[in-house]
Amino acid sequence: MPTIPEDRLSVGTFYNPHLAEFTLEHPELIDHLAMADPPAANDEDFLEIRQRFPLLLHDYLGQLSDPLSEFALERARGLQERYKSPWVAEHFQCLHTQDRSCSLDYVFPPLYTEEFLQRFCENAVALREAVAAPLVMENIPGFFSVRRAQMSEAEFLRRFFEQTDCGFLIDVPHIWLAAYYRGVDPQQYMAEFPLDRVVEIHVAGVEHDRDLQGPWIAPTAPNDEILELACWAAECAPQLRAVTVDVFSPTVTAYQLEDSMRRTRAAFAVAGAAVS
Repeated sequence: MPTIPEDRLSVGTFYNPHLAEFTLEHPELIDHLAMADPPAANDEDFLEIRQRFPLLLHDYLGQLSDPLSEFALERARGLQERYKSPWVAEHFQCLHTQDRSCSLDYVFPPLYTEEFLQRFCENAVALREAVAAPLVMENIPGFFSVRRAQMSEAEFLRRFFEQTDCGFLIDVPHIWLAAYYRGVDPQQYMAEFPLDRVVEIHVAGVEHDRDLQGPWIAPTAPNDEILELACWAAECAPQLRAVTVDVFSPTVTAYQLEDSMRRTRAAFAVAGAAVS
């Protein structure tokens, strides 16, 4: 199977099965593919996709605020065996209550407390050992404050990475959104995060959301502000291996994906030239 290049930054996107033909026709735009869901049994293009592109395991593997079941761990092992991902990604997220009696419509960040920090550390190490591969963790956007927090998001993440030695998958639009809803400068907000741990960067589009009455993630091309912030993060990330355009939706079009990839590749090419 193909592997992430060692001598340059890999720029890819998520696998969208309805755009498999476009993906196969544009290897000059797409270096790797992140897998948000396992391929469907009737996906006739996946075999060629698997042979042509390095795959990054980015499926929902479990809620790391709680111990993972043996079923979840076995599923994670099976996906990693199938993809041979250079690292496995999970999120600092909560989807359901501890007793599983209630589920949320969207991912929420954990409470930034000592208790939650230890939970995430213990369960992340267990997941990493189960899949026998490096683990990277992705930040989740917060758009409201929780009074029970005992530390900032940046401190929570910094202490997590120090204790677990995991890698950081920094989602730049998530950082931008968290800064926006706090009313602070996004670059100053990001500067507090452990950028030296970053292995992968996510970029994505942001548009006005009618329900939130404010900006949120959208399946559109990342704008200049997001890309400039991502390139600044890359300059501070000596372990960076990949940049992934985070667009995974049955509504995304080939035109939108092409525009996203071209804009992202151009931004990082300029940033790389400036650094060299």
